[in-house]
Amino acid sequence: MAVLKSVENGVQAKSVIESFIAEGYVRDHIHVFANSNKRAEDIADFFNVDAKATAETTENDKGVLAAIKNFFQMTPDDLHHQLANLGVSEQEHATAKDDLEAGKILIIAHHPRT
Repeated sequence: MAVLKSVENGVQAKSVIESFIAEGYVRDHIHVFANSNKRAEDIADFFNVDAKATAETTENDKGVLAAIKNFFQMTPDDLHHQLANLGVSEQEHATAKDDLEAGKILIIAHHPRT
């Protein structure tokens, strides 16, 4: 079972990540999702946790490099699959997707499956 928290900014993300660590979650089992892969990676790198790729698109994505970038990015179905693999319940999927679309940061912690 996963614990999902939605936050507005990096300061709140710091607090949530630190509380997950204090609760006994290891850094390898704390994941950051954001509506921008760069934003998720920046937060995850700073706290030494895992950043998950998300489906991000911009109107400026044109040309060969953009095509390559978009090929490697996740679709909404991929996001749904990743959330399910982390143990996020079906009820939380829609809320998580809405939060990402609203620009929030998702932080998910889980204990490894045995």
